[in-house]
Amino acid sequence: MDKESINKARAVYYGLFASLFIFFEKEEQFQKLIKTVEVLKQNPLDEYTDVALNNMYTMLNERGFEVLKQENSNLFFNPYASFIPITASFYDEQRDDGKKRLEMVNYVLSSKFRRDTDTFKELEDHVGFILLFMQKLIVDALQGDKNSEALSKKVFEHILNGFIDEFITNVYVHNNSHFYKELAIVFQAFLEIERLFLGIAKPLHEEKRKIVSLEKKQKKAPQKRVTRNLDEIVL
Repeated sequence: MDKESINKARAVYYGLFASLFIFFEKEEQFQKLIKTVEVLKQNPLDEYTDVALNNMYTMLNERGFEVLKQENSNLFFNPYASFIPITASFYDEQRDDGKKRLEMVNYVLSSKFRRDTDTFKELEDHVGFILLFMQKLIVDALQGDKNSEALSKKVFEHILNGFIDEFITNVYVHNNSHFYKELAIVFQAFLEIERLFLGIAKPLHEEKRKIVSLEKKQKKAPQKRVTRNLDEIVL
């Protein structure tokens, strides 16, 4: 598959994910969602996404718009339920409207796009906005805009990459996650391919980073030593 085809597929996936993490109320959005899933399930990323996309398609057709809308609300917006944090700042600082929002604002200002505050009330580091922004940048890059291509990689590396795995895990394990559990499987598989395509490594979890840092401090440089009792040898 050539780069252009890959970028077209990336744009479709980002559009799918963005639409499902934004609170939606219009029936037209739901019908477009069904068509997108129908297209993607024809060429799944792997055997697991094959099953997940088919399950998503079945759920959409059997349960309908209102059920999906309620699940979306229960996971991300319902103040009376255990809802999932959905901003990059929260995962970075345990609060919304933090440093990651400022970073995203700067990325948006360096692009030709702007947040339409009349239709999108959430902040710039809301996961739905980030994913939609990524889609717009990729589509723009397909038209030959090198700045958008470079910017999309920066947004992924410095914003999405740091928190998206934890976010997806939260979606997958939530008690009210049914359709979204299947989506999480697709999203995780997409992320692995996206990182390979962009040449960006998955970040270490914060606790793992601390452990690695501690081990590096404690580990001594190899030295030549006189052979002694095996228990006395320092590695």
